Amino acid sequence: MKLLFDQNLSWRLTAILAKEFPESVHVREVDLTSAADHLIWEYARLHGFAIISKDSDFSQKSFLLGAPPKVIWIRAGNCSTQQLEIILKAHVEDIRQFGKDQDSSFLIIDGLLALSPGKQEGSTIANINYDLVTKTLEIEFRSSGEIYRYFDVPADIYETLLNAPSRNVYLHSQIMKKFRLQKIL
Repeated sequence: MKLLFDQNLSWRLTAILAKEFPESVHVREVDLTSAADHLIWEYARLHGFAIISKDSDFSQKSFLLGAPPKVIWIRAGNCSTQQLEIILKAHVEDIRQFGKDQDSSFLIIDGLLALSPGKQEGSTIANINYDLVTKTLEIEFRSSGEIYRYFDVPADIYETLLNAPSRNVYLHSQIMKKFRLQKIL
């Protein structure tokens, strides 16, 4: 998967992650350092990149317009390049699965989880509950503690979520935008 690193991420990450994502570039390498978001979006779309950013603007745009390009939003606040490296390396498989998934347009990576001691799983999902009778799926997120309830979710979708190579990617591509939801907490 080719990543286009946004200006809010260090240009050094392209070299640090060259083994994992060999064709990736930083916006500064393609003369887009001070470019408006719509120009970065268009460049990524035309050249087959997924945009990776700490800025929620691209995630919102992706939610509205869909892919291409795909968008990876890192929620990590202020952190060092070394911390970003740890975060991204903890989610390499999630990012690769996301790249292969034709239905998903954006992926949220919770950076605080990857930096928390004892939580190396990489998943932002803390708990999954399903009610077979009402076809209600509840997802609790680790870092925020937020709980979302999705309605009319078929049992096979729930089963596939449990067995997905990346629950994060499957949740984003197959559940979040497709089922009515209610924030519980």
